[in-house]
Amino acid sequence: MKQIRNKFFKYVSLNIMSMMGLSFYILADTFFIANGCGSDGLAALNIALPAYGFMFAISNMIGVGFGTRFKIGFDDYELKCSIFSKGVFFALLLSSIFLLTGLFFASDIAYIMGARDTVLDLSTTYLKVILVFTPAFMINSLLISFIRNDNHPSLSMKSVITSSIVNTVFDYIFIFPFDMGMFGAAIATGISPIVGIAILSTHFMFRKNSFKLKKTKIKLKEFFYLSSLGISSLINEISSSVVIIVFNLILLKYSSNVGVAAYGVIANIALVVVAIFNGVGNGIQPIISENYAKKDFKSISYIIKLAIITEIIISVILYAYMYINAEFLTNLFNSNKDATLLKMAVEGITIYFLSIPFTGINMITATSMQAMEKPRISFIISILRGIIIIVPLSIYLSSIFMIRGMWGSYTLTEMIVSLMSIVFIMKYGKNKE
Repeated sequence: MKQIRNKFFKYVSLNIMSMMGLSFYILADTFFIANGCGSDGLAALNIALPAYGFMFAISNMIGVGFGTRFKIGFDDYELKCSIFSKGVFFALLLSSIFLLTGLFFASDIAYIMGARDTVLDLSTTYLKVILVFTPAFMINSLLISFIRNDNHPSLSMKSVITSSIVNTVFDYIFIFPFDMGMFGAAIATGISPIVGIAILSTHFMFRKNSFKLKKTKIKLKEFFYLSSLGISSLINEISSSVVIIVFNLILLKYSSNVGVAAYGVIANIALVVVAIFNGVGNGIQPIISENYAKKDFKSISYIIKLAIITEIIISVILYAYMYINAEFLTNLFNSNKDATLLKMAVEGITIYFLSIPFTGINMITATSMQAMEKPRISFIISILRGIIIIVPLSIYLSSIFMIRGMWGSYTLTEMIVSLMSIVFIMKYGKNKE
């Protein structure tokens, strides 16, 4: 088990850094927009986030689904190349839909999501630019997944960290010296995956590379099979976007744009938290898939236990830090020193992030199940925590306790679903039945 443990910590640590790097795309935008455009800019970004989330959800589904199929039981070089080539084709096909939507319907989308007046203009600008860069985001996500599954997680990590640094630097340059506002922030974010693709492309120069782009026959029905193991990743991202939309509408009912801005602070901190647990999940996925192909369920059980212990330790540290530093974290995004925003965000942080350990269990379980070719279970976990329970619960609790009820609905949802996740782990982490 020592060899598996060493591999676990290597893959998990590298993937946590990679996923945190990806989350910093939006986090950097949030910080600079909040300080350069004020609370209206922060509210506009939070309203635009769901559309970005939907795009990222499709990217994740293709990357994780095709990448996992690539990893499980395939030693045929031609077949590996075929899976990768089909992934590129479908990523470009679907990204073109987002690109066209951004060009022609960005304003309509922002309006539907609750943006009005100045916030509508700012949201429209950000959405239009971000969605135009969708092909770069999707190809970058696909390459990260395939290269991780091709036993080179360090390159994925390097590309993400480098592109995140580029994003941060250009965010500052475009928003402050060039005074480009939301447009500049979106351009900086769009450039980042292009940098990532350039770095990831060096993988094709390595001798140990086991795939490349080749001409292959494309059948639409293959998309559903090859991407099916990425369904939970799709639902996770889509559900996050749905929750943002629902929470924004609740906040607009009981508060104002300041409430949406306060939630913007929490939503962006949550991006980092989710990124960490995504990193744990993405780190164990190739190892579980490899052992699943060998039918080594003893090793799989050990890997899942390590993952759960790791996430619990991380959860305790994260919540303690956020509880103690809630005001400091809020003020990073509160350039106007708005007292209402500060009060709402601090209260939200202390209630909302009680969910952290349960979120980790649910995400790790969903990833583990899809790594063992059990997409239905991953789907059940993801749809319950992302839509079926959280949406009605948030509406009901907010009608009684208003905004506090909304914050609490998230924690309660994750807690309920984690009980089911534990049952699935106990059943499928030990045997193949």
